[in-house]
Amino acid sequence: MHNDQQFLPLVTKNITYEVSGNKLIKGIDLEVNSGGSTIILGHNGSGKSLLLKLLHGVITPTSGQVTWNKEVPTTNQYWRTFLLQTPSFFKQTVQYNIEFVLSIAGIPVNEYKTRCQQALEICGLENMSHRNTHALSGGELQKLSLARAWVLKPRVVLLDEPTVALDPPSVLGFEKIIHQFKQSNTKVIMTTHDLAQAKRLADEIIFIDKGKLIEQAAAKDFFSGPRTSQAQIFISGELI
Repeated sequence: MHNDQQFLPLVTKNITYEVSGNKLIKGIDLEVNSGGSTIILGHNGSGKSLLLKLLHGVITPTSGQVTWNKEVPTTNQYWRTFLLQTPSFFKQTVQYNIEFVLSIAGIPVNEYKTRCQQALEICGLENMSHRNTHALSGGELQKLSLARAWVLKPRVVLLDEPTVALDPPSVLGFEKIIHQFKQSNTKVIMTTHDLAQAKRLADEIIFIDKGKLIEQAAAKDFFSGPRTSQAQIFISGELI
């Protein structure tokens, strides 16, 4: 898709996020400057989803700043797509749902057919283009969510716990598509609390706990020798 990394570095400067005076994200400073996949790890409730939303611009930090190559994110930048944990679809055909995304992104109509076909093939939905979304399984709906992202040829895809409700075969099918994104030089940033999944997918780990950045490291370093006691406990599967 894209060979350039002009959207990087992704930088957060001392970002906080408060709701009713309660600090949920607490002064996070980080810099992401490499392609491949960055996995945001942490316990449930640690702030992973909030951090992802801050990075995409769905919500704005209470203080501090997020920038992609010095630009503040807005949600209508179509070089970057965000997949929600429970995506919503029109009760229409698979193809309609994909083409709708192309229309709001302003893609020329003469590109629809080729782009749709490619997205359907990559995501294993080529025989389902005329099926209604209400007839799809959970795994098929998540594939459709990925197809809607793929069709925009994004430079970055952000995914929030995308496989949390899927059975093991659907999870592995989903992860194969994530590898396709990576091979196409799309930067993947994804939240999960599933250690095995993070080991399969991650090039880099960002580990957060109780709204704070605890560690940022290459995946192999994080899993072989975490520097902090919080990360060691998390990796060993102990409950705090």
